[in-house]
Amino acid sequence: MAHRSDRHGGAVKRRAGVPAATPASTETPRDAATDERAHPLAKWWAYAAVMRALKVWDAMATWKRYAWITLVVVGPYVAWVCYLWFHLQSGLLRPRVPVDHPRPVLIVGTQSSGTTQMSHQLARIGLEVGHETSDATWDFARDGTISWLHGMRFMPGRAPPATIAQLCRRFRRNMGLHPAQFRSPALGCSYRSTWDKCWSAECAGIVTREWGCAARGTCETPFDVALLQLRHPLRTMESLAAKFCPPDDDLAGAFKPPHVDFLETAAALWPERTDWNTSGCVDAVGWSVALYTRDMLAARDAGFIAEAYRVEDTYPCEVASRAGLLLTNARARGRCETVMRKRKEGVNGGVDGQAGRATVTTVTTAKGKNVRNENGRVRFEARDVVSGELRALIADVAARGGYRYDDDEEP
Repeated sequence: MAHRSDRHGGAVKRRAGVPAATPASTETPRDAATDERAHPLAKWWAYAAVMRALKVWDAMATWKRYAWITLVVVGPYVAWVCYLWFHLQSGLLRPRVPVDHPRPVLIVGTQSSGTTQMSHQLARIGLEVGHETSDATWDFARDGTISWLHGMRFMPGRAPPATIAQLCRRFRRNMGLHPAQFRSPALGCSYRSTWDKCWSAECAGIVTREWGCAARGTCETPFDVALLQLRHPLRTMESLAAKFCPPDDDLAGAFKPPHVDFLETAAALWPERTDWNTSGCVDAVGWSVALYTRDMLAARDAGFIAEAYRVEDTYPCEVASRAGLLLTNARARGRCETVMRKRKEGVNGGVDGQAGRATVTTVTTAKGKNVRNENGRVRFEARDVVSGELRALIADVAARGGYRYDDDEEP
């Protein structure tokens, strides 16, 4: 028997506090598949084919976007590698130059002696003289090399273990030492990595082999002739200071100590000096210039370097002539003949690669300044050098190079 309250709405009253069910909550859930009603033309084969084609096109469009991004980022690198392989390694245009093949000339000179400018000027007359590289498999260096670190072959004795460890401990971008500038890695190191354990081991092997190899006759890459490029020691010191010594904000005209990369490299090359970190900017760059020039002049006196020239008054065509390159390179010889003719006519300059057109492309390195020491903003005099021992050494190498050091006149 039903309860009285049920007959008179009692059940409703008892549930009065419960919210009434919404229409949505009382609806029977429908299958999701029923919501996606088939298109009326879905059974038509042409419509189905069109829809499949649109899906494929959308997928391909997405792939193409990623492909174009990859092409833009990686394309130039791949093109450059292919260009180098075609010109240097394929042998299709000209013979390959292996690492042990003799090259015409090696030019050495201390940092900031104008080697970068000279390499550019030699290239303008049609010569492939690599700057800080002798690896002709990946660089245009079949005519020779101009470098400061390749001067290791003229250093005395053998490299001390501490020197090898210090030079190869890490990569110092501003100093230019990397095993790849000498040859392709014998240990199979990856060019995708700037520096790792493999490159460090490769570096140790190269420094060990290259250091003093000229006297031993064991250099892996032979050169027919070696030249020494000189620049006035004070001007070279100014350029090094402009590159490695930050100006002192608290004292006008003064400098902070040189960059740690410079100090570590100098200390490794010349461990005879133990005060690199306390010498100050002027004396630190002075010792580097003087010691490097001393060792290279000693190699010249011993006959390992044929001769030295002053970059301030030596034209690139004269350098090429001293290296014997004008005898074997008809293009360079023709351009230098144009230079000489223009100079006789009173035009100071060379050629830009097009017959009969002269430009100022073969001038000598400007006196008192170069690209690094722009407008000669850093200026040193002999009295700025603190160490008396260093002043004597600079005066000696300057005199042996044909410079005056006891005044501030332009060389």
